[in-house]
Amino acid sequence: MRKLIFLAVLLWVPADVVARETLVVCDDVRDPLTLDPQKEFTEKNHTIVQQIYEGLVRFDPNGKIEPVLALSWQRKDPLRMRFNLRRDVLFHDGEPFDAESVKFSIERYLNPETGFPALGFINSLDKVEVLDPYTVDILTKLPDGLLLNRLAGFILMVPPGYIGRQGAAALNNHPVGTGAFRFDRWESGKFISLSANEAHWNFSKSTGKIKNLIFKFIPEDKQISSLLKGEVDLLTSVPGTKTVFLRKNPSTRLLKKPALYTIGACLRTTGGPLADRRVRKALNYALNKADLIRYDVLGNGIPLASLTFPQEEGHNPNLKPYAYDPKYARQLLAEAGYRDGLTLKTFLKVNAERTGNIIAAQLKRVGILLDITLVPDALLMEYLKKEKWDMIIGDVPNPMMHPFFIQAIFIYSKSPFALAQDAEYDRMLETLVQTMDPAKQKSLSRKIDRYVHEEALSLFTYQRIRTYGIRRGIHFEPYLSGMPYFLNVYWDKEEDRDNPKSQALHR
Repeated sequence: MRKLIFLAVLLWVPADVVARETLVVCDDVRDPLTLDPQKEFTEKNHTIVQQIYEGLVRFDPNGKIEPVLALSWQRKDPLRMRFNLRRDVLFHDGEPFDAESVKFSIERYLNPETGFPALGFINSLDKVEVLDPYTVDILTKLPDGLLLNRLAGFILMVPPGYIGRQGAAALNNHPVGTGAFRFDRWESGKFISLSANEAHWNFSKSTGKIKNLIFKFIPEDKQISSLLKGEVDLLTSVPGTKTVFLRKNPSTRLLKKPALYTIGACLRTTGGPLADRRVRKALNYALNKADLIRYDVLGNGIPLASLTFPQEEGHNPNLKPYAYDPKYARQLLAEAGYRDGLTLKTFLKVNAERTGNIIAAQLKRVGILLDITLVPDALLMEYLKKEKWDMIIGDVPNPMMHPFFIQAIFIYSKSPFALAQDAEYDRMLETLVQTMDPAKQKSLSRKIDRYVHEEALSLFTYQRIRTYGIRRGIHFEPYLSGMPYFLNVYWDKEEDRDNPKSQALHR
């Protein structure tokens, strides 16, 4: 009862009063689907659950793998990797974390009845063998050179005892993890409140650390004003058209960092116009990337030649983006038999609505019309089955920090969003996964990158330079994944806030 009273007061007290120990974040316009990490697969949803749960490993802000619940690991053979676990770790309900927790969690991910939406991205995992309470072997069905990337990007540990007592749906609305923050309250349509886990293995009692973390759900048209009023401390995605308001305000600042995030497209290559490579190339030659970046994100983008990014191991730096050449695009369409144009039945994710509309206007100039159906994240899988789509346009981050992921999402025939069937691409991708030598893996990844570019197997747009809106005095480091952790965020000490040197660091 005392905690609920405190929370109610906290949500109404002016921001400056609670700023020393509270961080209010706006990362989305609506509630997540669930707080069970094994039932979700969206960037916004995952950003929340990864504050509550932890995996064996994770990515640091620059995409490097770091230990979390595993202290170390060794590859024992091509199918087996051994993990030495951290001791004295507790779930939020007091249940001990150990090797059995790892076995239970991974088996629950792999069980089709759980309904993990990204099962196809972890189905190389075979089983977990418990050697002792703090040592496990993870076995894969085939050699998997991306195992650590999969574990860092997707796999979070859940409490077997809690689920056993409360049932399979227990984590949906009352999550229990080992993470730096524990769940307090979820008021649908308004906020999710978390508090610092003082029993966390890495808990620090230093005065600047965040003790209360609140995710608020605010419509896009009200997010900037909420930050300016001090109702929100951090916006994780500021539209390029709104940055001027934050630059002029003395209490806010902007922070930018390229993210492994793009807008791309699944193309139906099994039939219809996009089965013809000339039409796929025409799409890309009709795309004016400079204008797209200018009008969509006010210059906060980097043109892409494919679906990979310079920060990824395996990106091919020798590829150049398709030039904007509408005349050649029309020529290609005519050669493919579409001199009078064509219409593509298009599935457009809500998160990419603005980008999709700009793309549609550009394609229309060469005679390609998009018959668009706008779909929110919550209904993606339902709508995928409703129609025979020619194209799916959507935004996507890269939780695996490797070119494999975004390519596979858009192109691999076993992707949950697959519209393509390209046997050569599938063969190369599957070979890449089984390549254990890093140098050979890098070389093959670059070869795949070139193949995707030359076959025009997607729509290539830009890498997003993510823009964050932040109240002055907050120390926050963005993550290359675009999905930040908040355990290391802190406010300046009050006595430092008027210090010119401290202020200069945050301009």
